[in-house]
Amino acid sequence: MLMPVFFRYGGIVKAMIIVERKGRKCMEPKEFINWFAPVAKARADYYGLPASVLIAQGAIESGWGNSIIGEYNFWCRKWGKWGNYIECTTRKELRGEMIDTVAKFQDYESLEQACDDWCILIAQEECYDYAYAIWCATHDIEQFVVALADVYSSNSKYADKILSTIKANKLTQYDA
Repeated sequence: MLMPVFFRYGGIVKAMIIVERKGRKCMEPKEFINWFAPVAKARADYYGLPASVLIAQGAIESGWGNSIIGEYNFWCRKWGKWGNYIECTTRKELRGEMIDTVAKFQDYESLEQACDDWCILIAQEECYDYAYAIWCATHDIEQFVVALADVYSSNSKYADKILSTIKANKLTQYDA
C-alpha cells in the first residue's frame, strides 16, 4: 500500500507518495541489500556495531527501501535539531484519540549520514545504553537485538523480525 505523506519545504506544503523518490524504482530485498550493505558495513564497522542489525532494521522499517521519508530516512527518525528536516503529517494518540499532527523528520543528505546517525543513536542515546553495553560486552547479535527491540518498538515480535531478517538474508556476513 502506498502511503501519502505531506511535507513542507520553505513554507510550501507538498504531498508525495514515499516510494516515488527521484526516479528510484521499488527495490526487491536483494537489490536493497546490494545497495545498502556496503555503506552500512563501512559505517557500522567504524562505530563497532553490527551491520547486520543496521541493515535488517533499515529493511524492516522501510519495507526494503520502498517507504522512506525523503531519500534516506529509513527509520522514520524524528528531527534531532541538526541538519535538514521534512515536515510530515502523521497520526498520534492524544488522550485516547488518534489525531493528525505535523512532525519534523530528519532529512539526511546521504546514505552514509543516515547510517552514521543510526550508529550514533545506538552508541550515545541514553535509552539504548543497556543494549549498547550488551553488545560491547558480548558481541552477541541475539542478546543485542532483544535489548534494542525492547526500547525501539512496542511490538513484542520486533526482535524476532530483526533476527529472522538477518538469518534469511545471511546479513551477518556484513559484520566485522
